[in-house]
Amino acid sequence: MKNILTLTLILFTYALSFSQGANLDREYFNVSYVKLPTHPILNNLKRTFSTNKRAISLSGFSRVNKNGTLDINYRFNGTNVGDVEIKKTKHEKKDDDGNVVSTSYTYKIHVTYTSSASIAVSNSENIENDYQNDFSEKDNYQSRDFKTYRAAQDYYNNNRNNLRNTYSSDHQKAILNSINYNLNTIYGYQITNKRSEHFWILGKKKHPEYQKHIEAFEAMKTAFSKMKSNESVDELKTELAPIMDYFTSLVSKYNGTKKKDAKMRYASFYNMAKMYYYLDMPEETKIYAQKLIDNDYDKSDGKYFIRIADQLIERFNANNTNTRHFEVLTEDLSHIVEKPTITKPEVSSSLNLELIKAYLVSKTNDTTLVDLDTKDIKNIAYKMNIVRYADNGTPIGTEVKSAKELNEVLFVDGTHYKNIDFKETTTSKEALNATQEKLCKVLVESDTINLYLFKEEEPVIVTPNSDTGTSTLSKSYVFGFNKNLAKLAEGHPELVEKVNNKQFKNTVEDLVKFCNELAVSK
Repeated sequence: MKNILTLTLILFTYALSFSQGANLDREYFNVSYVKLPTHPILNNLKRTFSTNKRAISLSGFSRVNKNGTLDINYRFNGTNVGDVEIKKTKHEKKDDDGNVVSTSYTYKIHVTYTSSASIAVSNSENIENDYQNDFSEKDNYQSRDFKTYRAAQDYYNNNRNNLRNTYSSDHQKAILNSINYNLNTIYGYQITNKRSEHFWILGKKKHPEYQKHIEAFEAMKTAFSKMKSNESVDELKTELAPIMDYFTSLVSKYNGTKKKDAKMRYASFYNMAKMYYYLDMPEETKIYAQKLIDNDYDKSDGKYFIRIADQLIERFNANNTNTRHFEVLTEDLSHIVEKPTITKPEVSSSLNLELIKAYLVSKTNDTTLVDLDTKDIKNIAYKMNIVRYADNGTPIGTEVKSAKELNEVLFVDGTHYKNIDFKETTTSKEALNATQEKLCKVLVESDTINLYLFKEEEPVIVTPNSDTGTSTLSKSYVFGFNKNLAKLAEGHPELVEKVNNKQFKNTVEDLVKFCNELAVSK
C-alpha cells in the first residue's frame, strides 16, 4: 500500500510539472512599412528616373521621358543556342533468367539556351552611386524520347525557332525581375506588407500564464493590424506599452535556472525585441537581443536581432530618417512609347529602310524569319512592311503583310507580339461594336492572367477562361477599375486589399505590377 501511495505521488508530481511546461507556439501577425534603400536620393523632389525599358520600375520614383536623376539603360544581348546533341539510350528486355531477348533505342534532344543582359544606371545626384551589372539566365532543354534519330532531328529542325523564342522570352522576364529587385533594393522605397511574422506564445493550456499570454498576443495582433506603411507608429507604441510591461514582469517572475523558466524569459525577450524592431526602435531591439544571448536558451535569435537592428540603423542613417513609415509616391510622367530595339540595323539610303529581324508565326504555326522596316512598327497591330530582296541580296522594296494572317511576331531583341481578339476603344463606328484580332505587345503572360498592349497605349487583359480580351480603357473598366481588379484578384486577399486601398492606377506600369503580383500569388 505504501509503495502504491509513493508511486501515485511521483506520477502526480510529474504530471503537475509537465502541465506547467513552457511549450511555445508561433502565433502570426501583420506588419506594414517602407523598405528603405541602401543608396537613397534624399531629396524627394529629385526622385525621378528615365529608362529605355518599360518593364523597369522603381518604387517611390516618378518615371520621366528623359534626364531622370537616375537614367537606367537596359541592354539585352540576345539568346545563344548551344550545341545540339541527340543522345541515344539503349533499352534491353530480359527474360526471367536474365537473358537479353530484345534491344531498342530511344533518342532525346539536348540543347542549352543562354541569355544575357546588362544594366547601367547614371546617378546625376551622386555619381558615386552609379550602378552597373550583368545578368544571365541559362536552361538545359531536353525533349521527349523519339524512336529514331531522324524523328528527333526533324522535331528540332521544325521547332528550333519556337524553342529559342520561348526560352528567350522566359529569360528576359527572369532577368528583368532580377534587375527590378536589385534597383529597388539600392534606390527604391518599397511598400512592404508581411503576413508571416510571429511571436512566441504559450501553447500549454494548463500553464498558469497561458490565458494572459493569449490575451497579450491578441492585443499585439490587433495593434499591429492597424499598422500602415504611410502612418506614424506613435499611437501603436502607446497601445503596446501595457503589453511590454506584462512581458517585462514575467522576466522577474520566472527567474529560476530551470529550462522552463529560461524558456519563459526567452519568449518575453524575443517578443519585446520584435515589437521594438517593427516600431522602428532598433536600439531597444539590441538591448533585448543581448538579453536573449545572456539568457542562453537560444543565442542565435539574439544574434539575428542584433544583425537586423544594426542593418536598420544603417538604413536610417543613410536615409537621414528614424522611421519606415511615410507616404510613398510612385507615378508615371513619361508616356513612353517603347519601340523594339534595332539589332544590327541595315540602312539602305536609296530606299530609306531601317531594318530589324523578326520571326513571323502563321496561323498554321509555320515560322519565317524576315526583315521588317522599323518605320512601320507603329502600325504592326494591323500590318507590317516586309523587305523584299533581289537575287544578289540587295533590298528592292517592301511588301505589306496583314497581321490577321499571323499568330504572333517575335523580334530578335525579345519584344513579343500576339494576335489578341478584343474590342478596341475607339470613336470609329466600324470598330465600335465588334471584336477583332490585332497584334498586341506581350507584357505579362501567366496561368492566372495575361496582359497585352495595343498600339503602345491601350492595355488589354485576357483571363484564362476567356477567348477574348478586355481593354482597360473601355467604359466598364474606366468607371469600375478597382471593382474589376478586385474581381480578378478574388481568392488573393492581400492583393484585394491593395486594390481596395487604391494602390493601382489604370496605367501600364501599375497593371504590369498587378498582373505580376497576381501571377506570383496563385
